[in-house]
Amino acid sequence: MGINVDTGDLKVFLRTVSIKGKMFMDSLVNGYNKMLQLNPADAKGIYMDVGTKLRDKGDYEGAIRSFKKVLDVDTVNAEALYEIGRTYLKVGLPNEAIESLGRATNLDRSSALSLFYLGSAYFMVDDNPKAQWALLEAIKLDPTYAEAYYKLGLVYDNMSDYDNAIESYKKAVSIKPNLIKAYQSIGLAYEAKGQREEAVKYFKMALQNEEKAV
Repeated sequence: MGINVDTGDLKVFLRTVSIKGKMFMDSLVNGYNKMLQLNPADAKGIYMDVGTKLRDKGDYEGAIRSFKKVLDVDTVNAEALYEIGRTYLKVGLPNEAIESLGRATNLDRSSALSLFYLGSAYFMVDDNPKAQWALLEAIKLDPTYAEAYYKLGLVYDNMSDYDNAIESYKKAVSIKPNLIKAYQSIGLAYEAKGQREEAVKYFKMALQNEEKAV
């Protein structure tokens, strides 16, 4: 039977892992497990925290290994699958991300974040219909998700559907008025439609927002 773990001990342990990095992760966690007789819930929490710390340090390989340790304890852990998928995206491995994020969204259809990153991964492999589906599902769950509208605009752009692209970008800036890349993308979409005057207007708006941000 597991015992309750003192929060102070956990903080010291996690700080040690953060300093030592992936080479010591398994031995440290295994030793900590034996010492405190961790139950599965405690072990999952530690591996998730370690994975997050390693990813924050830029150790993506170590982070993925740590998140995968959660799956050794709980094979249907949607949070771990989501974090693995996000990390694969960071290192430019969209197919691996699709596999993990697809499993995560099948387990938990209530996560707009999982669907957003799944859509992003599909976009990276030029699977526009699936990217469109995932992003629209993310927006259904969170109608204020500006980045999802922006990414959806990129998908429409990729399909040469400039009217829907412009509509999506405009929705993004209506939610997040300082989203400079969306103004730029609106300008490019109008340029592609041959509407130079409208394109220039939005390029100017992008510049104005850049100046405000300085």
